[in-house]
Amino acid sequence: MSDEQEGKIEETFIDRLGAKYPMAKIKKGDTQAYGVKFYPSVYCLAPDGTVYSVPDDRMPSEATIEKLLEDVSLAPKMPADSRYDPVRKMWEQGDYRRLDAYLGKMLQADKLDAEMREVFRGQQEQLQKKADKQRARVVAAAAGPDYLRARATLDRIKKDWRGFPAAADADAALKRFAKDSAIKKEINASKALAKLEAKYDPSRISQRRKLMEGLRKFAEKYKGTYAGEQARKKLRR
Repeated sequence: MSDEQEGKIEETFIDRLGAKYPMAKIKKGDTQAYGVKFYPSVYCLAPDGTVYSVPDDRMPSEATIEKLLEDVSLAPKMPADSRYDPVRKMWEQGDYRRLDAYLGKMLQADKLDAEMREVFRGQQEQLQKKADKQRARVVAAAAGPDYLRARATLDRIKKDWRGFPAAADADAALKRFAKDSAIKKEINASKALAKLEAKYDPSRISQRRKLMEGLRKFAEKYKGTYAGEQARKKLRR
């Protein structure tokens, strides 16, 4: 997104830098509404549509972006044949439980031709690898320290992977969160930090000053918590 002339956008970002993503031209001055103060300014959006990071933060690493994409469901490569459309649709919808049942049923069919059997076996292997990865994600999330984000991750895994071991693992971790007073304190602190940041518009100087003062008080009040340390990091930046 840029307020430069179309020719300059095309020359700089598409021809010279080889950008493959869509480009949008906006009116002069509209960049201020997005809090853009320097070029390039990068916003990172999470798969759920929320803003993961803003230009004032450090640009997310490739590893971070890959981690954010863990909740995105894309169908593994398969032949461009309408016979595989049900499998593609279940992948795209993230309906893993139904996909697992469908693949199992199809592979048990005696009259399944060799090509389809090979494709379905490959899809089944991909599904199993993804399911195993979810169990590893549960272990990582359950270890913290960002328990608020971890709880959201565990909720998604419990919902999306019902019928798989990962869902049971996530449910057990969520129950532990609900009983652990230290974890509940961390979650409440992270909620309070999010609420504080939502009150102010850091693109406006007066609002930024109020936010900085709020972060100072927050860091002191929640000293020793993950959220308190995040507030201190934001102040240093």
